[in-house]
Amino acid sequence: MQKVALVDRDGTIIWEPERPERVDPRETFPLVSADQVSFVDGAIDGLKRLVERGYKLVLVTNQTFLGTPKHPQKVFDQVMNRMLGELQAHGVTFEFIMICPHGPDEGCECRKPKTGGVKKYLEERGDVDLKNSLMFGDRPTDGEFAQNLGVKFIKIETNKRFEIPSDM
Repeated sequence: MQKVALVDRDGTIIWEPERPERVDPRETFPLVSADQVSFVDGAIDGLKRLVERGYKLVLVTNQTFLGTPKHPQKVFDQVMNRMLGELQAHGVTFEFIMICPHGPDEGCECRKPKTGGVKKYLEERGDVDLKNSLMFGDRPTDGEFAQNLGVKFIKIETNKRFEIPSDM
């Protein structure tokens, strides 16, 4: 059986712009340029350690209103390419990437905390050991997603250090 480490993107492995006060906590404020891509302390080394410990990496990210003027697809693609390129230069790749482009009230099945965005991957892979798999994230929805999948949740403080628990 294969264990996986599911990893949120914004605020967990790359820096996320701060949300203004009194804004819906489900709202996101995406990077506006690939030049803003900055890894959270420990993210690259942590991802490398997970791979060394036998985990396959899966990126799971909600990207609210992707493809709209507030969150243009072109900028998103540039940010992803920069992030993935830098990770690849360190020998880190994701086996699967789940991107939910929907807003919090659209009722899709792929937006975390729902698990529809990884359902097909899990079915096609067929050998994922959920009991020994992990979810790294910074928001309550990441924790709920982990619970819905039946994996252990590792809380990362937004834009703080990416750390793997010492008991792993």
